[in-house]
Amino acid sequence: MKDWLTTSMQEFFLPERLRSVDDHIFSDPNGLSLIKESEAVIDKIITHVLEKGPVKGTQMFKKNGRTFKLKLKVSQKRLKLMSFDTHLSPSAIKKRVVITFVRQQTYKAQKKPLKEGLVYYMKNGKSHVRSIQKSPFFQGIMEKFIQLDAALEGHAPTAGLSTPLTREEVSANNEDQLEQSSYEKAIRELYRQNSELPQALSNRLAQLLEEITTLTPSLHLLSVEDRYQIKRMIDEDIPHLLEAYRKLDEETQTTQMTRVYEALTKMEVNLRRLQEHENRAKTDRFEYLLKLNEKRYPNTKENE
Repeated sequence: MKDWLTTSMQEFFLPERLRSVDDHIFSDPNGLSLIKESEAVIDKIITHVLEKGPVKGTQMFKKNGRTFKLKLKVSQKRLKLMSFDTHLSPSAIKKRVVITFVRQQTYKAQKKPLKEGLVYYMKNGKSHVRSIQKSPFFQGIMEKFIQLDAALEGHAPTAGLSTPLTREEVSANNEDQLEQSSYEKAIRELYRQNSELPQALSNRLAQLLEEITTLTPSLHLLSVEDRYQIKRMIDEDIPHLLEAYRKLDEETQTTQMTRVYEALTKMEVNLRRLQEHENRAKTDRFEYLLKLNEKRYPNTKENE
């Protein structure tokens, strides 16, 4: 308790940008998603660099998602990341993260590579800025920066030392499990309703649910936007459409069946697109690991 009080008093007199960010700002699912998505983008850039070779000059990488946006500027001296929630983000506290990382070849051994690590946010109608340098939530991103810096220098990125899962990581895993359980429950309910439909619609819905079921085990690998789209589909779009259809009189059901069939087909096409995207992500990951191993374990005969 004494250490906590001492630390709190010390931080009280620090400028805002030097005070550590409170854990609750990023410990909710939306805050964790912002960090996870940022890490995923950096991973893709690392893969790109390994495949295409080191970046020459200055380049800007961007990711424009529905609920967040990210920009990463890569220059010879620095890596600068800006990631922020959009107005469509469900997060109650909209955040903007700015991280500046000094490239390895440009800093001296006694200096830290992290030049700037700040989060800007609004809370209770007041703007705040806090440091994320000591936040456990951002250790993964720091590791990614080190790996990206190595890749930019033509070296194989080295993985950081494995550490036990933090309380926040365990919480995130539990969130993923609860989310997947919710999907499975909703899918079972839709299968139950399927028996009440005409044969043509029943077959189409069964095919759609099969596509959803195929994706369910890999939901945690999808982006926040894609997971939201699937969740909305099984929680709202499909149930509401079927409920409205069943309330029609028999004659109207017959005339409107084609439109319902087409709506379900469009949903299935969209799911297949997500499935293809997931397969590409798996292939990219596989190629990345192969290239990583080729760099770590070169053919000794070629070097002799």
